[in-house]
Amino acid sequence: MKFEVKNPDYGKSPYTGMTKEHWLEACEFLLEGIFSGIESMEGQPVSRRVEFEVSYPNKNSSPTKASAERFEGLARSFLIAAPLLHNRPEAVICGVSVREYYKMRILEAVTPGNPNYLYGLQELLAMAKEGEDTFQHTCECASLVIGLDQCREVIWDTYTAEEKDRIASYIREFAYGKTGAHNWRLFNMLILGFLHQEGYGIDRGVMRDHAQTILSYYAGDGWYRDGHRFDYYTPWAFQVYGPIWNRWYGYAEEPWIAGKIEQYANALTDSFLSMFDKEGHVTLWARSGLYRNAASSPFASAYLLNHTNVNPGLARRINSGALLQFITREDVFVNGVPSLGFYGQFLPMVQDYSCAESPFWIANPFVALTYPEEHPFWSAVEENGDWEQLGDWGAESSPHPHSPKGYTETIMNGPGIVSAHLGGNGEFPIVKDTTPNITTPRLYGT
Repeated sequence: MKFEVKNPDYGKSPYTGMTKEHWLEACEFLLEGIFSGIESMEGQPVSRRVEFEVSYPNKNSSPTKASAERFEGLARSFLIAAPLLHNRPEAVICGVSVREYYKMRILEAVTPGNPNYLYGLQELLAMAKEGEDTFQHTCECASLVIGLDQCREVIWDTYTAEEKDRIASYIREFAYGKTGAHNWRLFNMLILGFLHQEGYGIDRGVMRDHAQTILSYYAGDGWYRDGHRFDYYTPWAFQVYGPIWNRWYGYAEEPWIAGKIEQYANALTDSFLSMFDKEGHVTLWARSGLYRNAASSPFASAYLLNHTNVNPGLARRINSGALLQFITREDVFVNGVPSLGFYGQFLPMVQDYSCAESPFWIANPFVALTYPEEHPFWSAVEENGDWEQLGDWGAESSPHPHSPKGYTETIMNGPGIVSAHLGGNGEFPIVKDTTPNITTPRLYGT
């Protein structure tokens, strides 16, 4: 199983051949893999597992994890389906109407007594392990509302008032439930933001507390602290969910905070370009590598901001390159879905907060599919940034083997990272950590 770019457009996209139509075909391709494991219209988007020791649910995990896995399968696959439905409302995958499938599954998930009910906050607290008071459901509620917003006319607007109230009541519990002291506060913000824009009252003080705390994590150069971590997860979590929140709530209700989120997003994209190689590829670095091309998401979500500095031709080139890096490889897929690994299945990088459906977060860049065909993200000709000017760094024939013409260096003092683009071989090494008393290994991406 691997994706092929059919009829590439090398006029508009000289590096990848990818247009908006190819991205939509990628959505269909990924959903075909997911739906291949669903036996009927009533089946759940839960993957056929091949790893049972580290990923959840397992023999040591909380009883709450069984429903959490089903929620991840629903909400994260919906992040692939929703942008497709925005463009192709009548999409059919493996003989199943995508619209009817998700409309039904979402409603069942929030309906007590239904066999596919995923449990509310109080029920999870009752079955939780001792000391367990935060739940994966909070994260998945955020993915759910992003999807509902992306294909609003196709699914959300077709629910009755009672059905909308039922969904709102379910997600509200998690909006106000205990959350983590890191990127998770953004999940609460998104749930509250969705409720607000749909006319449901929210506690504005709680919303402001979450948003101010997120700002307090800012470290500089567009990077936020996520606990004490800096890795690819940090940019795409903070710099995707922040712009969405701005659009739903921040610009209108908290303009100062929204302005900071926008400022920090632009600071990130200015320097983060240096962490993609000549092909637009990412390298395996730090935690959550199984989210793969999600690292490119800030260059797609940037256009949700009122003002962005991102070059659209370069933004699409990076996003298309990172997407193709993975979906064009057979070894990425196990039983039709992305494996728990970077390319193939790789147990040492699996973490206990991951399940077989976690890699569906590769869909985060698909937010760009909500932009119209004439949007600059889709209409601009692909560009490749400084790679187009770099010479052959270190070439024997060069008057100076380490000539600046073949080498660019980017210093990000906030996270303490120095990255470089090397002409000729197209590598970007993360060469060192500049933060005192912190050691980061040298990592090389090709």
